[in-house]
Amino acid sequence: GKILEKLERLIELLSTLFSLTKHNDSLAKKNVILQQLKFGSKFVEIFVGKAIPFFQVHFQHHEKAIISIIRDVNRRCAHQLHHIISHGKREKDSNLAKEAPKAKKVLESMIHKVKMLLKKNQCMTAMETVELAEKDLDGTKVDTEDDSDSDEEDSESENEYDTDESS
Repeated sequence: GKILEKLERLIELLSTLFSLTKHNDSLAKKNVILQQLKFGSKFVEIFVGKAIPFFQVHFQHHEKAIISIIRDVNRRCAHQLHHIISHGKREKDSNLAKEAPKAKKVLESMIHKVKMLLKKNQCMTAMETVELAEKDLDGTKVDTEDDSDSDEEDSESENEYDTDESS
């Protein structure tokens, strides 16, 4: 009910904040992007710590709404955090590079907890693994063919899940 609606609204607000730099180059400054990474990661961390346990208790009664929320936080927030991490790596931004491991850990934790939630509720078909394309902050795909110093270790953490809308 109301808690799920408030959570949807928070995701919408965070997504709006991300879109400020996604669609406006004049706002896509290093310090703004760094704050997006820090606070976006904090949001996901709190989502994992508070919302996932709530979802576990209420999943049977609110399955569709919960899966929708998980899909939204993934598509609107987690993907943009991955894009910011990739941007920092391409731009060799040391401040973003310092925050990246924490953000990756939080994102991986979310994936793990969501998988556990869906498995416990026999809903693994509601989720599929997708390979995230490397994108710029505005969402345009980045050509990485000539990127010879691509790290192998990052390819694993760039696997992301997506929820199947048919469930």
